[in-house]
Amino acid sequence: MCLSNVYKKSDEESVFLFKNIAKVDINGKELVFTDLMGVKNVINGSLIEIDLLENTILVREETV
Repeated sequence: MCLSNVYKKSDEESVFLFKNIAKVDINGKELVFTDLMGVKNVINGSLIEIDLLENTILVREETV
């Protein structure tokens, strides 16, 4: 089973957001991350990169 951690791109660094993400749903600008236990976390933004070898997801968060 491959679980990923989510990081937010912030200036020159990446900031940790969520761990053990099993599913990502995209609904327009809304990203819904569901973890191993079924807990959902939602942010407004876009995907920058998904690295399946490193199990990381990099996002750009947008303010509304």
